[in-house]
Amino acid sequence: MIPHLLDRVGIMYRWRAAMRLVLADLEELPHLPAGYEIAPWDAARLDEVAEVDYCAYQGTIDGSLYHSYFASREGCKRMWHEAISAGRFGRFDAERTLLLMRQGQICGDVMASQTGPRDAFIGNLAVHPEHRGGTGRALLLNCLWRYKQSGYERVNLAVTYENQRAFHLYESLGFRVMGRFPIVTRQSRANRRTV
Repeated sequence: MIPHLLDRVGIMYRWRAAMRLVLADLEELPHLPAGYEIAPWDAARLDEVAEVDYCAYQGTIDGSLYHSYFASREGCKRMWHEAISAGRFGRFDAERTLLLMRQGQICGDVMASQTGPRDAFIGNLAVHPEHRGGTGRALLLNCLWRYKQSGYERVNLAVTYENQRAFHLYESLGFRVMGRFPIVTRQSRANRRTV
């Protein structure tokens, strides 16, 4: 209740779960819905990726918590630049960072990084709202299998508990909560969520 009261004065306080998947336990194979395909990362298409991320996070808890990124297309691009150039989530892994495509258009992305010799981290998973329905699961599974087949042992990520859709997706794939941590952000009046 207290987090929601703080929302009214422009302070967001939420809990995030640190989750881990032991890749030896990964059994589910990716099943991509008809009409979609997986493409490799293409830095030349960053503007399109930023557009997808911007649309995917509008009106969501994570869009509010990370408003400095998701409140604008430029913010979304900045997040990718920080991941690629500054190693925000570890060493950017262009080989396992993937794009979800339909008829040549980007409609989703998964951002992957290497955090150790056998450890990886998923920094972002986004699917445009018009293309949801098994596509995000298939996109993430494609990434996870590429790690498993390359000899990686673990993949980590973080998710906001309140983002139940994402939390249940990760849990259903075998990710387990390893710990939790709070995130506190101050919202501008324009970016405040309604309670």
